[in-house]
Amino acid sequence: MIDLHTYILPEMENGPKSHDELLQMADALVKQGITKVFATPKYEGPASSYTSAVGFANEYLRKASISLTILPGQKVTATNHMTLFNQDFYKMTINENEKYMFLEIPQDMEIEVVENIAYELQLKGIVPVLNEPECHSLFVENPAHLYKLVKNGAVVQLSAQSVLGGNGGKAKKAAYQFIDHGLAHVIASGVNRENYQQYGLQKAYSAVSKKYGNSKLYHFMENAEAIASGKAVYKQEPERIKKTKFLGIF
Repeated sequence: MIDLHTYILPEMENGPKSHDELLQMADALVKQGITKVFATPKYEGPASSYTSAVGFANEYLRKASISLTILPGQKVTATNHMTLFNQDFYKMTINENEKYMFLEIPQDMEIEVVENIAYELQLKGIVPVLNEPECHSLFVENPAHLYKLVKNGAVVQLSAQSVLGGNGGKAKKAAYQFIDHGLAHVIASGVNRENYQQYGLQKAYSAVSKKYGNSKLYHFMENAEAIASGKAVYKQEPERIKKTKFLGIF
């Protein structure tokens, strides 16, 4: 299995504090059936330094005979003055494939700014992968915003912890509403040094399979593969969420 969103690089955002802790974290993920992970910290240094960190971590895993491959992902925080013309910009895409980019939306950002950034990215051929919108008030309180972004081409990544209820009842309700209405396309863990021993991606997949059947599960898993390789994801036609229904009892 592939996990598209992890904090696994040592000494980077929420990552292991040492390479020995990296081995422990990687071993825990392998035991859960994970073969590839994307390192997705928020990173503002030179692209070459980030690439070197990924390579060094992989070499450390190889020498320890741990069958896990770390791939470059980076999570980009949207800003009001986001620069889309930096020479290293395409290296910030998932797996440097110039196709998908993890986009984190700040809680105080206006929807018009988000829509403009998504539009500008897609003009460059890059599909924004919206990071955990079920935890964001902008989309939970007004799911029509998410519908419009998805309708216009964005991809949505849910947190495994949201699916399992670990991010609270409101996020869980939103996650399942998004799934029900074709507004979610992939699930990832966001695992970090604090919670890797309670790794949840496999459990989240099991919950999806139990509620929706294996077909939906396979779509999520295959979409992770597609994003990793820069191919098109499977999308059902998105549906609007009626606000009264969205705020009802889960």
